[in-house]
Amino acid sequence: MTETERKVMVMLCTKLLQYADFNEDKEVEMLVEWVVTHHSVKENNSKIRNLIGEYGKGENDRRKSVKEALEKGKEICEERNKLYEEQQELKHKQWQAEQHLFNR
Repeated sequence: MTETERKVMVMLCTKLLQYADFNEDKEVEMLVEWVVTHHSVKENNSKIRNLIGEYGKGENDRRKSVKEALEKGKEICEERNKLYEEQQELKHKQWQAEQHLFNR
């Protein structure tokens, strides 16, 4: 998501929060939830790509100092795995919002 897209989405959500009645209109709540979750998924994807890139950069180091590099690689993989788990939870939350919005 570009910076402009992000700003527009934030402005849209702000307006929805300002004028919508969440107690009576659950669709508005689900739309806001979807936008927020979608943004979180995008951020996680970026973090995962960065971690994978960092892991790839360490290839030469791993060949030189195997034990240290393996420990560093293990830490990166653990962080990546945590992000993957969080990603799955976010995608499930987003899917639930979509089901609520579009399958009535």
